[in-house]
Amino acid sequence: MAKLIWKRTGRRVSAEGTDTIYTAIGTNFTIESRKRHIPHANGRSGTWDHTTYFVLRDGYEMVEKYSLADAKEYAEALMN
Repeated sequence: MAKLIWKRTGRRVSAEGTDTIYTAIGTNFTIESRKRHIPHANGRSGTWDHTTYFVLRDGYEMVEKYSLADAKEYAEALMN
């Protein structure tokens, strides 16, 4: 499996949450870490955060993963 070099290349903060963008140097792969504020159930005040990781190729979403390591592994497997 090809080991890619990943670099954090961007960050967007909004009312919905925070997106962090990672780019594999020299490839067309990116991973977007999307942290979202989820309201508590049963009318309880406040939110909790849930993060998922989307692997993108040329800007198109390919798959959603639940850890950054799994997202990187998926992208690196496609390089073979």
